Amino acid sequence: MALKTVRRLFSTLCIASLPLLAYSTAAQAQTGIYAQFTGQSNDLNSSSGWFWGATFGFYQDRHSVGPVHLGVDFRGAILKHDQAQFDSGLGGLRLTVVPHVVPFKIYAEALGGVGIVSNGPTNTHAQYQVNGGLEYTILPRIDWRVAEIAYNGYSGTGTGNPVGLSSGLVFRLP
Repeated sequence: MALKTVRRLFSTLCIASLPLLAYSTAAQAQTGIYAQFTGQSNDLNSSSGWFWGATFGFYQDRHSVGPVHLGVDFRGAILKHDQAQFDSGLGGLRLTVVPHVVPFKIYAEALGGVGIVSNGPTNTHAQYQVNGGLEYTILPRIDWRVAEIAYNGYSGTGTGNPVGLSSGLVFRLP
C-alpha cells in the first residue's frame, strides 16, 4: 500500500476523532495510560508460532450516559517472532460499560492505522483492529487489564487475520 494512502487513512481517523475531543467537558473525561504484554498469532509470514511483545497507549473516555462511556484510544505495539518484527500504530473509538456496583469494566474498540511487518523486506499496510476486554480495579487509580482479545485485518496481505491476546496494567489519571 502506498504511503500516501496510509497517511490519508491516518489523517481521516484523526479528523474523525476531533469532535469527541472538542465538544467534551474536562469534568466528564477519564484518561488512562496502559502497558500490556501481547501475544499475536502469526498469520503474517510463512513461519509458525506467535509474535510476542509490548502494547502501550492511552485512552480518554469523553462522553457518559449512565454506565456507558464513549471515547478514543491510541496505541502502539512492538511484537517479535524469531527474526520477524511487527509494529503498529492505531487509533479509534472506544465504548466502555462501567457497572459501578462491581469493580470491573467491559470495553470494545474499533481502531485503524498502520501495521509494519519486517521479515527481511519491510512491508507497510493499512491495519484495522477490533478489540474487546475486561478490566478489574485493584487500587483506586490502577486497573488490571485482565484480558483483551484483538482481531486484526491488513490491506493487501492475503494472509488471514491474526488474533491477539493481552494482559497488563492501566493507570487512570486524576
